[in-house]
Amino acid sequence: MLKGATGRALGLGAISGLRSASGPAFVSRAAAQGRLPLEDTRFAFLGSPRLSKVLLVMALGELIGDKLPVTPSRTALPSLLGRAASGGLVGAAIFASEGHRAATGGAAGALAAVAGSFAGEQLRALAGQKTGLPDPLVALVEDAIVLAVGSRLLQGGDA
Repeated sequence: MLKGATGRALGLGAISGLRSASGPAFVSRAAAQGRLPLEDTRFAFLGSPRLSKVLLVMALGELIGDKLPVTPSRTALPSLLGRAASGGLVGAAIFASEGHRAATGGAAGALAAVAGSFAGEQLRALAGQKTGLPDPLVALVEDAIVLAVGSRLLQGGDA
């Protein structure tokens, strides 16, 4: 698994490319639980228990909304920009939590989110074609990947 600030920024950025609210929800939850030291950074707001709950609800809503046929492509410009911003936020927060330059982490997270958006869209379509499974079922596998990676990257002492 990815280690250090760079690995976490890239991993959380990538899952933000798959589900835009997931990265911020994981980071906020870890900060609110004291597992990610953001208190003395400009990202301290992410440690608010109230914000953590709001982001969790948003992430859960996105898990549902992603399966709807009216949901736009994650690579459409507005969606892609939102995912890049989400990845940038989590990357910057991760770097800041370890005393590194937030801008560097932000760039890494944003780039990973854009890459994750395109790769995820292509892999999801390919998985559906190769297996014959309906898209919502393939999307559930994608959800499981997002949850597993996000949990792993911010568990216990890794943060």
